[in-house]
Amino acid sequence: MKMAPSLVRLYEQMPEPKYVIAMGACTITGGMFSTDSYSTVRGVDKLIPVDVYLPGCPPKPEAVIDAITKLRKKISREIYEDRIRSQRENRCFTTNHKFRVGCSTHTGNYDQRLLYQSPSTSEIPLETFLKYKSSVSFLRICELVKILLYRKLHINFIVNAKYLSNKNPGEIKKMQGHLSAWLVKHGLVHRSLGFDYQGIETLQIKPEDWHSIAVILYVYGYNYLRSQCAYDVAPGGLLASVYHLTRIECGVDQPEEVCIKVFASRRNPRIPSVFWVWKSADFQERESYDMLGISYDNHPRLKRILMPESWDRMALT
Repeated sequence: MKMAPSLVRLYEQMPEPKYVIAMGACTITGGMFSTDSYSTVRGVDKLIPVDVYLPGCPPKPEAVIDAITKLRKKISREIYEDRIRSQRENRCFTTNHKFRVGCSTHTGNYDQRLLYQSPSTSEIPLETFLKYKSSVSFLRICELVKILLYRKLHINFIVNAKYLSNKNPGEIKKMQGHLSAWLVKHGLVHRSLGFDYQGIETLQIKPEDWHSIAVILYVYGYNYLRSQCAYDVAPGGLLASVYHLTRIECGVDQPEEVCIKVFASRRNPRIPSVFWVWKSADFQERESYDMLGISYDNHPRLKRILMPESWDRMALT
């Protein structure tokens, strides 16, 4: 019984997809040890969902092979949404955590000018960027997806003269990357932050536009989320969610990469989840939620992954 919380936490820390084989009579029902015992759980399915039951004490090698075969067949017939729904309905041991928001002792007034200062490589002033309304509609997404799927994309440096009319072509090529130029061409509002020390293009996207642009980037070719992390920009300032995307193609030794930054207010840090675009964002967004309290909307299981359920504050803020 005392190992039950540790088992549940280990299961919660594992990213999807994950499957459980209950091996042995003691694991399935508690065995002879569960008779009139207060310290034994009568079956592991009281704690976590089980996919395949493997009886025996101990199971024979042929039974282990048969269980693995059954699990493979189950996976091949599985619908992911049905599995998530089943886990939510059948879970017995779980805790819904609610953050208790506390007042910060740091106001951050001393560095607000540094925080909101526009980078030298930005194509759009930050004040103008924050005033824009959401620029991506569903019809616009469908139109761009159709362009990317049915027509070979030739990226060029035709940029919006509204922002870059006073720049010569050499300066534009140096300051703006391929992806930023393509987004400007198709009227998708973003903010270019130049390039990092490795030469990777960095863009800032507004939270309300992020999910739509993420779908467009996936169809564009960024099919791999290399990492997702979050950090506290400054005391009393914004929280940032960072996404490193990679374009994996056959026969390409140095794949194209891009870094996306989405900033959220500290008082109500909400950012759309990209779990349904890149499945690898599952446990990484949960870690950002656990450490900094950023709420990722539409995440299928946004709960703690590192800190105990009794922890009532954000660990890194």
